[in-house]
Amino acid sequence: MQIVVDDVSKHFAGAIALKNVTFEIRGGSIHGLVGENGAGKSTLGKLVGGILLPSGGRVIYDGDGTSVSSPREAIERGIAVVQQELILCPDLSVAANVYLGRETTKLGFLRSQANLREFNQLRDQLGFNLDGNAKVGSLSIADQQQVEILKALSRNARLIVLDEPTSSLTPTEIEHLHQVVKRLAKDRGTTFIYVSHFLDHILSTCDDVTILRNGKHVRTGPSTDETQASLATAMLGRDLAEVYPPKKAPPPNSAIKLSTSSLTRRRKFENINIQVKAGEIVGIAGLVGSGRSEVLRSIFGADEFQSGAVAIDGRPVARHTPITAMHNGMGMVPESRREQGLFLEHSIAENISLVNFGDLRPFGFVNRRKEGDEISKWAGRLKIKCASTDALVSSLSGGNQQKVLFAKWLAGNPSVMLLDEPTRGVDIGAKSEIYNLIAELAERGMAILIVSSEIEELVGLCHRIYIMREGRIVGEKSSDEIEIGAILRECLGVFESDLRSNG
Repeated sequence: MQIVVDDVSKHFAGAIALKNVTFEIRGGSIHGLVGENGAGKSTLGKLVGGILLPSGGRVIYDGDGTSVSSPREAIERGIAVVQQELILCPDLSVAANVYLGRETTKLGFLRSQANLREFNQLRDQLGFNLDGNAKVGSLSIADQQQVEILKALSRNARLIVLDEPTSSLTPTEIEHLHQVVKRLAKDRGTTFIYVSHFLDHILSTCDDVTILRNGKHVRTGPSTDETQASLATAMLGRDLAEVYPPKKAPPPNSAIKLSTSSLTRRRKFENINIQVKAGEIVGIAGLVGSGRSEVLRSIFGADEFQSGAVAIDGRPVARHTPITAMHNGMGMVPESRREQGLFLEHSIAENISLVNFGDLRPFGFVNRRKEGDEISKWAGRLKIKCASTDALVSSLSGGNQQKVLFAKWLAGNPSVMLLDEPTRGVDIGAKSEIYNLIAELAERGMAILIVSSEIEELVGLCHRIYIMREGRIVGEKSSDEIEIGAILRECLGVFESDLRSNG
């Protein structure tokens, strides 16, 4: 299916999501959509997929100027959308999900075995490896995505929109999904629109790529003409080298703000000794399972530790819980904003005020005007893109959701911030804004401890880096020793002497 996006615009409550966007998608191709969070890429995917209607312009399918006015009509036209949040019935079987609403019946009774035979035939034809009898709730996210793709193909979908399809997958699952998509495009001529902020996935999988910035079309062309650096520069409107702010070392006489002594949690980590000075950004590097996140959670009091101590300004934190941590000036941005950090179906204002502004509530009564002023101040300071702070957090892009999470904690004026994967699920533009925010907080004297799976992120931000392996700190790098290769080798337990002996 060939698609022409013709002068398309989309407005939400006065906010412009897309403005006069025009480009073409070749039939039977895999077409990438990239842009910062809030650039309009997911909105455009939903417009092409028939979930949203344009405020202006039109989407033309195979030269037919007739518009698609509803998701049902999109399905009838052979268009399907696999959204980031999968829409499946976890208690039904795989086959039942694939044919839901289109089951084979006889005299009003379901013919489950006929549905299963039809499913097996489709599965084998496409080379999928799914058990039609398995409950969808028992499957991995990767297999659930395959169920969504099979559901689309069982309806003879000729266009499939994939919205952030790899955000919850392992590298092996990502590779398998990409193989499936490439095979369907080649063998069946299925057209795919691939919305993602993972630029390496776009370049390795897509035939063409369209770049959006601030709701406007930047350019469309073959992916072979692009690199990660060229895509990022076009998305940002500035050079990639500007993503990380300049490092400014803390004053030499800065006091130790946060420290741990012999911190130990059974089967997770042991003998953790960390120090962070006021104005210093310190990182913890390590592979998944090394104990990095568990250390942060215990420092904040979210998890118990069996021995050792956490101190603020040299004073041990007694009866250590998140409440006592907050009372001692500590805040924490957790690893998963969806599961641990935010109430997605509540407003931006409610999320920011959740743990803050107690001084604005004398005798239990809320001073709404002052609270509203504070919330607006933080929303503005962190440049949260929203029509209003009354908007639901679920309506925001990933980058703006992450900014709400930062605002929630920063509004309490902490002196110590713990950041666990602070830019996970965030595009390169929002990352740059968050990096600048972190550097600004450190310059103002805040002590910051960061865990990140992206070693480049730690190298770009941190003054010092601790390295963890198998629950222990195995190394520490000062500012003049920070280098990606050396840190990665130490995370893996591979050293120069090992490389020379194997050479």
